[in-house]
Amino acid sequence: MKGSSLAAGLKVVAERKARASQAKKEKRSEEDKAPTVLIGGHFHPEVHSTLLLIRADVRCRGKSLKQVLGEAINDLAAKYGKPQPYRGED
Repeated sequence: MKGSSLAAGLKVVAERKARASQAKKEKRSEEDKAPTVLIGGHFHPEVHSTLLLIRADVRCRGKSLKQVLGEAINDLAAKYGKPQPYRGED
């Protein structure tokens, strides 16, 4: 009896996790369809080198350059009291 109720409980938990995971994927899929814009500029090569050094830092743990720049944009927005637009998408 105990084994079957434990198995049933584990099945319920697994189903909840699967539904939550699917909902998260669907939300991401909707966000991926949102239009994007290119933000860029010409900077001295040292700026690029510094960004690459930051990306290589162990605290970045394999983040892309886009993610590092997104974090920088959020920091700048916070400095000026504006909403932080970057949500960590790739």
